[in-house]
Amino acid sequence: MTRRKLPALPSALRTPPEWLVPGLVVVVLAGLLWFSFGTGPGGPQGSIGLGSQSTGSGDQAGEHADTDDLDRGETDEADATDAGDDADGGGKAGRGTEPPAAEPTSATTSPALERSVRRFEQAQRRLAEQVNQQLERRTAPFSFRVATFNLLGDSHTGPGGNKPGFPDASPRMDMAISALRRSAVDVVGFQEMEASQFSMFSARAGEYSLYPGLAMGDKSVRFNIAWRSSMWQLVDAHTLSIPYAGGSRIEMPVVLLESTSTGRQAWFANFHNPADTPRLGNNARWRSEAASIEISHLTALHQEQGIPVIATGDYNEREEIFCRFTAGGVFSAAAGGSSAGGCAPPSGMQVDWIFGSTGVEFDGYAVTGVGQASDHNMVSSGATLLPGG
Repeated sequence: MTRRKLPALPSALRTPPEWLVPGLVVVVLAGLLWFSFGTGPGGPQGSIGLGSQSTGSGDQAGEHADTDDLDRGETDEADATDAGDDADGGGKAGRGTEPPAAEPTSATTSPALERSVRRFEQAQRRLAEQVNQQLERRTAPFSFRVATFNLLGDSHTGPGGNKPGFPDASPRMDMAISALRRSAVDVVGFQEMEASQFSMFSARAGEYSLYPGLAMGDKSVRFNIAWRSSMWQLVDAHTLSIPYAGGSRIEMPVVLLESTSTGRQAWFANFHNPADTPRLGNNARWRSEAASIEISHLTALHQEQGIPVIATGDYNEREEIFCRFTAGGVFSAAAGGSSAGGCAPPSGMQVDWIFGSTGVEFDGYAVTGVGQASDHNMVSSGATLLPGG
């Protein structure tokens, strides 16, 4: 750093007279104080020292020196030299000098800056309100209607099928879609939806989206889950490998759906456990194994993520599957019944069930006949995702 060289003092002033020493000491100390405070974070405005205020210590020292030395006339040059020293310290002192410009402080903030601060604060408040509204929507109750529906596969009513008294799949699909619409079903788990029926449903019920579609082949297409696209959007999906008749494994769907209006989420799973028939044999073992896989996976899904879970399906069991699903205290049945202090199934049980985890409340349970659309009734219920569930 380059320092400014001060002019040499006249020889008469190099050793100041004894009477001048107190005044010089005051001036030097005032200059040091001004340098310490005047160049700090607050700047010259409001600091103590020379040139900052008309009542500052430097002016007082100057007035004192003028009073003492007025008759002597020997201090003028010393005062000028001291003023030069003060200029090096950050500002000129003495009479006739302009005080340095004040830096902006809270007291001198410009109107434009104040307006900017107000706009920023208002934007923060609006953002906080939007976040709160989103949180409220994501935790508010959300209601819809869910169903489980075994469509009776196309192969059962086609040539060589075991249901010759039923119409072909095409008119039956029209009847099935009409039943869904009359009941205002928003989510449905299908069983026995063969590839031809999937194509019919996709072409005729465009208000619904489906998973897994045909992506996993002719076996998994039978267990499609459909949801009303205006109400739900797909967030995540996977499948479970479930033993079917004779222990053969089939991938069955589990989807995470999110409400398009509120952001509330729920997992939906759809299963078809094997029946006992002359053609398929006794499948009690495989139904038991399938139920263990299903209940274990859905319970863990709910407990780990805290998201409500709803399971639909043709379980080909009544009391047995009810007691197994509800035994852990996580799931309840839309059909009613209780597991408190023992297993008390509901009356009039179907083999088609809707189960919901904690955080789901059911109402308006209905078993709806669909005529010759299928050999199964359509089972549906109102469902509400509870606050915070």
